[in-house]
Amino acid sequence: MADECQDDWVPEMVRSQRQWQATIDAITDYIFVTDRARRVIRANKSFSARFQRHPKDVVGLRVDELFGLEIPHTNCLLDRAFESRQSVVDETVVGADTYMISIFPVELGNDGAYVCVMKDITEMKAMRDQLYNTYKLASIGQLVSGVAHEINNPLTGILGFSELLTLRVKDEMVLKEVEKIHRAAERCKVIVESLLCFSRQQKPHRSLEYINDIIDKTIDLRTYWHKSKDLDLVKEYGEIPMIFIDAQQIQHAILNILMNAEQAVLAAGRKGRITISTVYDREAKKIIITIADNGAGIPDHIRGRIFDPFFTTKPVGEGSGLGLSMTYGIITEHGGTISVGSSTEEGTAFIVELPVVKPSESDI
Repeated sequence: MADECQDDWVPEMVRSQRQWQATIDAITDYIFVTDRARRVIRANKSFSARFQRHPKDVVGLRVDELFGLEIPHTNCLLDRAFESRQSVVDETVVGADTYMISIFPVELGNDGAYVCVMKDITEMKAMRDQLYNTYKLASIGQLVSGVAHEINNPLTGILGFSELLTLRVKDEMVLKEVEKIHRAAERCKVIVESLLCFSRQQKPHRSLEYINDIIDKTIDLRTYWHKSKDLDLVKEYGEIPMIFIDAQQIQHAILNILMNAEQAVLAAGRKGRITISTVYDREAKKIIITIADNGAGIPDHIRGRIFDPFFTTKPVGEGSGLGLSMTYGIITEHGGTISVGSSTEEGTAFIVELPVVKPSESDI
């Protein structure tokens, strides 16, 4: 009778074990058990699939060797768990990915073992960093707005007194110098107005605007950089109609493309040249904006990914990978399209097409 009861328990135990294994294998996070020598005792399918192996094939292998880590390496979470014999939870970078790793001690026989759970938070961390950058940019926008207002006060005085001097001064040589001061102050005024427009926190608002004027305001923000890098910027404006758009958003989109072109010509190591042209396609009723550079071009294998969020070829800390993605979203939201043509010999050209539509009564 006892033997029959024992036989009944065997299938139940096997079924329970399989259910637990199926449960662990269903989790997409990496789960594995390691001993103090860092050898894998057990692993789920996600962990073994990371190395294109069957779970049984990773048993006995060292975690360090699987991930290609040098031994010893700094801030090893397993070492911290071994020394403290307590749970350890922390972020760590393995290769190009960031993981949240949780390590828990467990008793397996006479030797100590540790259950490790690795959750890939690479994209989550990128979004978190971008959120931080958003708050930082918002703070910078407020600071720029305050500085611009402070500059406006003395600038108004310079403009006013220079105009008075032009009326009173009779000496031609002095008059020319005063006119130079006035023109320089006028230029500063345009830059300050552009900064105020760009940093202003406001809800999306569409109005009838001239694209050429928006491009000019955007270029004013980068004029000093162009001169400091000896970069030629050519404007080829056509006769185009007014268009119903959100001026601030379009300016942001153009600025992203312009800065991308600047980086391209800087990386090419040659005399930089950026050409911005606008034309009106009467038949299609579209305004076409082309921003072309003579930079290094975009390699074929990444050209299809340049509008993907968080995709960037820049080093860490120099790019978020969101500039062109945001530009794509802005242009699409306006009912337009953006495309790119590129070659290593001729550089890159971004082509933006915006439909010319009449505002409805509810928009006015």
